[in-house]
Amino acid sequence: MNNPYNAPAADLSVPGDSAQTYQPKVFAMKGRIGRVRYIAYSMGVFMALFLVLAVIAAVVGAISGGNQWVMIVLGLLFYIPLIAVSFIMAIRRVHDMGHSGWMSLIILVPLAQFWLLFAPGVPTTNEYGPRPVKNSTGVIIAAFTPFVFFALMGVLAAIAIPAYQAYMDKAKAAQEQTVESVQTEAVPE
Repeated sequence: MNNPYNAPAADLSVPGDSAQTYQPKVFAMKGRIGRVRYIAYSMGVFMALFLVLAVIAAVVGAISGGNQWVMIVLGLLFYIPLIAVSFIMAIRRVHDMGHSGWMSLIILVPLAQFWLLFAPGVPTTNEYGPRPVKNSTGVIIAAFTPFVFFALMGVLAAIAIPAYQAYMDKAKAAQEQTVESVQTEAVPE
């Protein structure tokens, strides 16, 4: 007879299949990444590529004398690795949600890519691998630091642009006053 009040017979000391996790790597081609890692890795790779492009553009711009076509080709060459990394990150994020990698094409649809940011992943192991480990404090900070940086840059720009405009107005008024005083002194009586 099966008594519903008996203790469970399962061995609970051994973690089950759903407890498996793995540590995701930034440039791995396979595996899963969660929402916060998707933001952190994508923003980190974008900022690194942007810094590399800025240095290369400065050197090439100095050598080519600021040739527009050279800079356009350089910009296009910058977008090739950026698009490749974007698709790799999107594929890993879509795998976390339990969908085929083909769903990563959603990054080509404007505003539909917010789905990658807000949709939760599968909490257990799926056909694409075990779930990633919980986000460390460093990953969380890395994910939200660019947003804080851009917000601070916006605040600084909102303060600096009107201050610079006021400075330019005062400088222009002072210059006009100097020109007037020179002209009145130069006029013979």
